[in-house]
Amino acid sequence: TVHLTNNHFSYNLTPSSCGDFANSGADSVLKLSKAKSENKNGEASANRLGDQSNYQNVSKDIELQNFLLEEQRKTEELQREIDKSRKINESPKSVSSTTSEPNSMEESFQQRLLREFQDYYKNNLDKKSSHNNDMCSLLPNPTPNTLSLWSHFLPHILDSSKHSHDWHEYEFHDFTARLLSILTPDRLNRGVKTLPLDWTPFQRSLTILHKRWTAIQKEVDSFRKKNNLSPTDPIDPKTIEKLQNSIPNAPRKLNILIMGGSVTMGVVCHLNPVTTQTGKYSRRACAWPGRLNTFFPYLFGYYDLVNIDSLALGGTNTESGRTIWDYSILPDEIPYPDILINGYATNDMHYNSVQDAIKRNVTLEQSVFELSQSFIRQVLTPKKGCGHPPPLLLYLDDYMGNEQNEIRETMISSRVIHELSGYYGIGSISYADVVRDIVYGDTREWWFSSNWYEKGDYERAVHPHMGMHISTVWVVGYYLLNLMTTYCSLPRDGNRPNSIVGKSLEKYEYNPQYGLPPLREPNKNLVGNPKRKPRGLPPLLTDELSIEHVTQQWTEESQSNAHLWKSNEECIAEGHSIDEMDHAPLPKPCLLSWVANLERHLDNPKRLEGKLQPFVSSNDGWSAADDNGKLGWVPSSGLGSKFTMNWKSVSQPVKAVTWMIMRSYGEKWAGSTLNVQVYSGDALFASEDIVGFHDKHTSETYNIKMELDGDGVTVGSDLTIKFQLTGGSTFKISGMAICDH
Repeated sequence: TVHLTNNHFSYNLTPSSCGDFANSGADSVLKLSKAKSENKNGEASANRLGDQSNYQNVSKDIELQNFLLEEQRKTEELQREIDKSRKINESPKSVSSTTSEPNSMEESFQQRLLREFQDYYKNNLDKKSSHNNDMCSLLPNPTPNTLSLWSHFLPHILDSSKHSHDWHEYEFHDFTARLLSILTPDRLNRGVKTLPLDWTPFQRSLTILHKRWTAIQKEVDSFRKKNNLSPTDPIDPKTIEKLQNSIPNAPRKLNILIMGGSVTMGVVCHLNPVTTQTGKYSRRACAWPGRLNTFFPYLFGYYDLVNIDSLALGGTNTESGRTIWDYSILPDEIPYPDILINGYATNDMHYNSVQDAIKRNVTLEQSVFELSQSFIRQVLTPKKGCGHPPPLLLYLDDYMGNEQNEIRETMISSRVIHELSGYYGIGSISYADVVRDIVYGDTREWWFSSNWYEKGDYERAVHPHMGMHISTVWVVGYYLLNLMTTYCSLPRDGNRPNSIVGKSLEKYEYNPQYGLPPLREPNKNLVGNPKRKPRGLPPLLTDELSIEHVTQQWTEESQSNAHLWKSNEECIAEGHSIDEMDHAPLPKPCLLSWVANLERHLDNPKRLEGKLQPFVSSNDGWSAADDNGKLGWVPSSGLGSKFTMNWKSVSQPVKAVTWMIMRSYGEKWAGSTLNVQVYSGDALFASEDIVGFHDKHTSETYNIKMELDGDGVTVGSDLTIKFQLTGGSTFKISGMAICDH
């Protein structure tokens, strides 16, 4: 605001844009001139008043008049440049016809920027055939950023956020719209914490998407031609679904696997400020992974490009996830993922995890760090060379609970994820950072967190409600879109020095592309240049790992594990195709592995008994039971109940057995103890008494691993495992893994 004052007038100028400023500036000069003419002569007026200070003030006013006249000239010139730039925006092709030199004062910055972008893509990207092999070819050049795309399609995003059972009525329209208005694009951008260092898995993902999209688009184009429809004529969603299902040997969907605990499972997701009639919004379908499964097809114009599986079970944390991934305890209907999202952050911070850390005499932060690092290394290490390239691993920090009342303590998970994602170069997303200030600004809200005052007084509550699950769809969707726009903006020369399985090159190569000039002395060696990093993962991050020895340690580990770290080119040279790498079945390292309720066909007592029956050689008092939705194998005859499992001439070695057991509280569980003994022939390889009770008023899942003596049970030997309830009246086994490592 410019405030002009003298003896004759007071004028306020508040420009709202460059164009308005030009007009307002001209008006101010006219008004100033009018005021001066009414005064006739500023200097004479000052003499009549006999006031030297008035004369000086009027002289300053004359100087101000001259200044504003000069500003009028400049703003008129600015307005002409703005009008010229607007014409350029309306006709981008005219940019290339400009005759102005790059350094010309008459050429606006915007004009130079547009012209140079056009020259860049004309001279480089148009020559790249690889640009037509993935979804990047569908985006305009230059690639728009995520903020602009998200902002432009907000109405479509709102419409795509419907629950599948709320498609026609859209009962939650206003609630969803209010959430979306709070979570503005710039706020969602706060959820983008780290990008992957190695883009190879994402490049593979875009290729998979593009193959399927091309096949669907071909069918849709054929349908339009057959029915005389223009490219803009709408097609009924059911018709698009039929067209997709009719494609012979259709390219597969992109497979995303989300692993997590009760939040990912959707516990109390039905709670909302709109209605209490929520019977049709079941846990898993209401939870954000289930919503993503409908969000993406709606967003992509009903093209079904992505398959999202959720491997979520209450009471599990990253330790459980590590066991599931390590022993390939994935249900048969869940394919090997292209993208894997760790959603255990809330359960990693749960009271149960706190108590487990105390029991191991470590801090919660140390415990979360160790479990997370182990999980990351498990996932990023190929399971079988070329057959299983590591998926794109993403970490989601969704913890906005109050298991800890001290705010810095609640941010342990955030700190651990940030440190490990930086060290290992994985992607990370933070729902917590998107909404943290909103929640802390009003801790009585429950759109984005739990209702900590539901019963009046402040209380512990870790499960957020429906608003969080709707919002997390956008946080994750925004992040994935940001990956795409970022990747599609990168040079496409195929030289990926950051790849875990990149080419074996001694040093970083210089490529005079994309505007970089040729080197003046290309053969001259400049000392101190970095060598290419070794293949594979960096060394285990510990308190003892030093800068002095990290390079040597990394190099030695890379050489010893060279068989794991093969590039796509090397795999293709060995006869593996991309499709084979995409569809290779997971190796099965276990004679038997299962987790109750984790797979669709293991969700009731009858099915669990059918799963175990082939391996149980004798049974005195054990059966399958489902108490309060927690399925397991229990001693129905009480103390002394026992059973035996037996394998004749095992086909693979067995070096460890792992039991997922439930610990609970109360009189029924007091003193609960299970004795487990592992034999091969008459030789005892392991024995342990496993406690099934604790003094916490929760029921929790624990992983109990028993490592066998020596080399374990060798191929061709017999394996016998005996179980007996030696204390208390009950116990519950909720999972088993009898494996080769």
